[in-house]
Parts: sequence; structure tokens; C-alpha cells
Amino acid sequence: MTGPLDSGYYPTDDGQLLYWERHGNPGREPLVVLHGGPGGRSSHRYLELLDLQGFDVIVFDQRGCGRSTPEGDRLLNDTSLSVSDIEALRKHFGFKRISLLGVSWGSWLAVQYQRRFAHAVHRVLLASVFVPCAAIVKAYDRDLCQRLASVGPVSCATNPRQVFDELGHANPDRQRQAAVHWLLAVLSPSGVVVRPSALARCVDDSVLRALRLELHFHLEGYFFEPADTGLDPQAKVTVVQGLEDCYGMQSLRWLELHLNVRAIMVEAGHNALAPAVVKAMRRALPAEK
Repeated sequence: MTGPLDSGYYPTDDGQLLYWERHGNPGREPLVVLHGGPGGRSSHRYLELLDLQGFDVIVFDQRGCGRSTPEGDRLLNDTSLSVSDIEALRKHFGFKRISLLGVSWGSWLAVQYQRRFAHAVHRVLLASVFVPCAAIVKAYDRDLCQRLASVGPVSCATNPRQVFDELGHANPDRQRQAAVHWLLAVLSPSGVVVRPSALARCVDDSVLRALRLELHFHLEGYFFEPADTGLDPQAKVTVVQGLEDCYGMQSLRWLELHLNVRAIMVEAGHNALAPAVVKAMRRALPAEK
């Protein structure tokens, strides 16, 4: 895959610099890719989900993420601000309307952008969805506590709040131990076996900042507000969802109660880049002629 057609930094009104790249075919259907997280980053692999010749694609690192700065910022970082950033980028590039491709956490940002800026949305495609309603977050938090206990005493943390506190400890060794503990817990459902020592070698300052940001959102309930449920039941979204993704399936059921959902089910877990998901996504988002 070739590199971006262009790239740069967009300055927000509150002092953030959002890293963006432009791919595909300028002049075709504008499409903004929203990566997973919180605390994730954009990846060229997400471009495998669509036919680049049919779209004018903008990928960007959400505030505090990846190459955007300040890296790992939590002071000015919540769901509402992230959604406003999408609108700012739409105006920056001069797009009248945009399509959205939201992956995991990015699916919720896409849904909230559609709620707030319906006039600027052409179509919405979501993969491996995540809805941070209270019931799902509570179940996810309980599951995380169980996983932290099951992977062994890597650190002294037994719940997400304690992991967050350890990640900010003055002792760098305790920070790394907490990071490894968290990563082992998060990775455990995938069946991937990773040695703690191998993970420890990968934990640097950028990883620590990303994990602190992820937990910042989790501990705040992903900033879910009552207004977030005020969706238009006629608003159309297409969802490609893995059947083996427990919280994705719960999230899909929530979306089906609030939106006009076209659901495409595939044999996959919570992985938008699984072959079955990629194949279904490319079929679900054909380029317009």
C-alpha cells in the first residue's frame, strides 16, 4: 500500500494538534475513518476495509492519541470533544457531507457524530461496535476485574482504578508492572499467549500514556450522557459484527433499539481486521458510481 497523498496537523481551538492523513481518490466520496481505543491510533490497515479508488479518505489520530499532541492528554479529552474534532476536520477539508467508518470505540464516536451533525452525514458503517451504556460498562468492568485476578499477581492492582493509580506511580518499575498486568488482562480473551517479559520490553512512555488515556475514559464511564441516547430511530447505520464478540453483540442489540440498523453477522471476535470482517466491510461499503 502506498503512503498518504498528504498529511499534516490540524490545530483545534483548545490547543490540540490532530495528526491527519489523506488517502484514496480526492473528489470522490469523502470518508472519515475513526480508529478504536480510547487511546488507540490510526492504522493504514484500516484502509483494507474499503476500495480506496472510490473514496477521498481522511484518517486521523484522535486527541491525545498516536501522533496527535499533547500525547496522552487527559485534561481536555472526552467523547464530546472528540466528536467536535470530527466536525472541525470536515470543515477544514471543505466537505459538505462525509461518510463515517467507525471501528470499535470509533463506532460510538460515529454514532454520536451522526446524532449531533446529521445534516453533514452521508452514510455510516461500523465494525466491531462498542456502546458505553451503563449496563455494558458495568459488565465490562466486572469482567476486567476477573481477568486481572486470573492472569496472576503481575502488580498489586485488582481493578481498573488501581491499575490507573499504579500507572501514575512515581516508581517507573511499578508503572511498567501495572501496564503489563493490564495488557495481559485485556489480551486474555483473544487466546493469545504472551509472556509478561515480552510485554514489558514493549512498554515505553508512549504505551504508558496511551493506557492512562484508555483508563481515563473507562473510569469516567466513557463520558456517557443521557443525551447520548437521543438518537433518530430512522437514522441508518450498517454494522459488521463478529458473533464471538460478547460486548459487541450487546452493543449491537442496544443500537438496534435506537437506530435503523442493517446488521451483517460474521464469524469473528472483537477484531475489525479479521478476514471475515474485512470481506464483509468491503461488500457493505461499495464505492458510489
